[in-house]
Amino acid sequence: MSRFTDFVDSLKDPAGVLVKDELKKLVRDGKADLSDFVRRQAGQLETLTVMLAQGELTPEGYRKLVRRMEVLGELEALKLTVAAKASAQRLAAGIEEIVVGALFRLI
Repeated sequence: MSRFTDFVDSLKDPAGVLVKDELKKLVRDGKADLSDFVRRQAGQLETLTVMLAQGELTPEGYRKLVRRMEVLGELEALKLTVAAKASAQRLAAGIEEIVVGALFRLI
């Protein structure tokens, strides 16, 4: 397993707030997307999560960087073609819902 998957699986989630499989799927699907932007963003999310797991980022630093990714995704979606825009919007929505909405509560 990857460090990303190991970290996500290790999170304690007694309230069921974080859907771990959805987070892993968000990154996996993003890294396989046709859009270069979406692939880069998904890879960045994975890298930041691994850095958090290894103690190279504080939870607060992770939150700030992911929120910047969220804003960048929204801005990028405004200028992409329709097909690429849908992918970028799905990734941005996933970051907002899964990472910002749930993961932040656990770290």
